Amino acid sequence: MKNVILFFLLVLTSLGIAQKEEIKTEYKGPLDYFTIGVGTGFSSFIGDLATDSKVSTLSNIRSCYTFNLEHRFGNIAGGQIDLLYGSLAYNENSSVITNNRNFESPLLQIGINFVFHMDDDLIFKRNSPFSPYLSAGISYLTFDANSDLEDKNGNEYYYWEDGTINNVAFTNTDNDTNAVQLLRDYTYESQLTDSTENYSRNSLSIPLTFGLKWKFSDRTQGRVFGSYNLALTDRIDNYKENGNNDKFIYVGFSLHYVVGRKDQELKHRYDDVDFAELKKGDDDGDGIIDTADDCQHTPKGVEVDASGCPMDEDADGVPDYLDKEKGTKSGAQVNEMGMEITDELLAARASARDSIETVRHESFSDDASLATLNRISDNIEKNYADNDNLSGGSNIPENLLEADSNGNGIISASEITEAIDGFFEGSNNFTVKLLHDLIDYFFEQ
Repeated sequence: MKNVILFFLLVLTSLGIAQKEEIKTEYKGPLDYFTIGVGTGFSSFIGDLATDSKVSTLSNIRSCYTFNLEHRFGNIAGGQIDLLYGSLAYNENSSVITNNRNFESPLLQIGINFVFHMDDDLIFKRNSPFSPYLSAGISYLTFDANSDLEDKNGNEYYYWEDGTINNVAFTNTDNDTNAVQLLRDYTYESQLTDSTENYSRNSLSIPLTFGLKWKFSDRTQGRVFGSYNLALTDRIDNYKENGNNDKFIYVGFSLHYVVGRKDQELKHRYDDVDFAELKKGDDDGDGIIDTADDCQHTPKGVEVDASGCPMDEDADGVPDYLDKEKGTKSGAQVNEMGMEITDELLAARASARDSIETVRHESFSDDASLATLNRISDNIEKNYADNDNLSGGSNIPENLLEADSNGNGIISASEITEAIDGFFEGSNNFTVKLLHDLIDYFFEQ
């Protein structure tokens, strides 16, 4: 036993040294920060009762259940609260009459374990589907030994040298023929006590566990493990004979769910980002930082207000740099150029629309040629030049700007052709509707 304890102390010491060294290594991959697990298995008791029993080992095995919560502190170490519930038992069956004892005891053990995982990127990779682990700790154990001393009718068991159980004690006389043979019912109805000592029915214990994790997914895993539990009492089976404390082995399987994960790599992914400088950013260069700018991407050189939006002195909804009619009266309805919509303007637009339809029909008729369209383009450019419109910026709607390939603020016949070719080749963002709008705008110029 001293050798077993020494071995585990050496393992814990070496893992502690490794833990200090691994802190220097950059962590990679998610960490099972908090897990919850449930499982089941069986116990096997090791105590004072005779080990040369003829009873099958299976009759001494009892089922148990586990529940635990684990918090992982780092790459290696973790802390675990563990609950074990079930029973312990042992049965003798020997030709030696005094070696036919039996007991069964409920088992409740709750404690704290330190877990040492080997999927630490040193022994096993973090993303390895299989990895071993060790744990050791201290637990509080409760028990209450009971024995099967009578059958269901209240007849006391008497064990004879021939291995039978009878209702009277063996006397090796003719009266023995009056004995009635009994069969054990394995109902542990009688509490075991010691006439010389009123001992406590609880104790501390030291569980030492070796297990293997099998990671089904990022969130779920199974664990197969064996636990050697050293009780700090020799009274679990009621008997105190060989001077050694009682022990039991628990072998089980549990399912675990990762409730919380901690990714150290993601935690430090913004270490090189200067967030203080980002808060001072001003992408459109209008003098208003982005976090306070209500109008992002203001054109360069445009005067803005305290919110970063272009100035609009007449408050008609059209910023000054696009407004062709300054000083619009309050409440007036305006068009996209800031001009008040009047009956005369509507009539002019209707007339212009009719003339556009006429020109378009003539220009795109069967006998029309590219030269006709180019002549219209030349007239448009000449008109813009005569009115000094080219220096005042483009009036092309934003959704049609892509067609202005030379950036001169005018849609030409060749640019319409390019837009149509690009539509069929899939090299631009134009749709059939936008092409119609582009042609309309061409004649509106």
